[in-house]
Amino acid sequence: MINRAKKIYRDLCISLPQLARICYIFDMRKPFQTQPALFVSASALDHASLHGLDDTEAVLDWSRLEALMNEIYASKTGRPSYPLLTLLRGLLLGIWYKLSDEQLAASLARDLLFRRFCRLELSSDIPDATTLGRFRQQLVDDDLWEKLLGEVSRQLQDKHIIMTEGRVNIVDATPVEAAQSGPGQGVDGIPSKDGEAGWHVKQDSRGKLKSTYGYSVHTGVDEDGFIHRQTVTPGNVHDSRERDTLLLGDESELYADAAYSSAETRDKLARFGIADRVQRKGYRNHPLSASDKERNKEIAVTRSGGERPFATYKQLYGLARTRFMGLDKNLTFYGLAAMAANIRKAARFLTLYGIREPLPTG
Repeated sequence: MINRAKKIYRDLCISLPQLARICYIFDMRKPFQTQPALFVSASALDHASLHGLDDTEAVLDWSRLEALMNEIYASKTGRPSYPLLTLLRGLLLGIWYKLSDEQLAASLARDLLFRRFCRLELSSDIPDATTLGRFRQQLVDDDLWEKLLGEVSRQLQDKHIIMTEGRVNIVDATPVEAAQSGPGQGVDGIPSKDGEAGWHVKQDSRGKLKSTYGYSVHTGVDEDGFIHRQTVTPGNVHDSRERDTLLLGDESELYADAAYSSAETRDKLARFGIADRVQRKGYRNHPLSASDKERNKEIAVTRSGGERPFATYKQLYGLARTRFMGLDKNLTFYGLAAMAANIRKAARFLTLYGIREPLPTG
């Protein structure tokens, strides 16, 4: 290139600044090249940062989750699908890292940690946002979230991460605002707000009524915060209506706030031999006694653990507001969030304590 520029200089007798400009133009026309080895080296693929989800990988036998989803793409014709575990792990990543489907697809394309966890090779195609959304909808259509959550719980019980003997059940509920909650209308004149949601009205700690248009997420958890039962209802469904859905039947004690207090609840717990640790509530002309107030304070220490999943959903996962319209979609999505919370909590247990060996029998 330099010899060619000198020839132009001799032939045309151009100035030195003009010569510099010509050199720059010739240089810019050179194609940009890089060596693949410099883009991703062997050492980069084993960088410590790429092992950030190894504990999550190790805590489960993921093939048992895959077996529950085998019917989703049972057809042997048509375009080959992505591996089911790749898509499921992708959805879990989207929850853990607060990503929309579009953001998740972009992260799978550029993040080696995500590719490693989802078993996507560097030369592999990446599932786009539409593919991820369709897979989630298939989980909705086949009503698979509860089976998947149950399988996660069984595996954690087998590893003695979740303890079942003498366990307690803490039930609670929290409102989440609907993705579309305003009074506006769409281009077709149909109201744009989520028609399957409802108004949740609750008195806050200062005695003021707070209204939220959306859904209620109801959970049953143990003392460590592992979620074993969950359901989602329109916001106007009273917390106590989901009591039986959240009962396990083998818990030693049931903890709940005063919303669940009733003679019916006390009778049911007595029939099942479950200790009643439901806070009492006062009524007009029948205020709480001093002993009931003291009892409520004692129960509150353990009962407050039932709020841990809600803090995880809203603060860590950004789910104080639903991402989707409709009850069924939100039931599945918050079911996946329960799976995500249990898996990450179990991974921390595994890192801190290892997997405990089962006690000898006989």
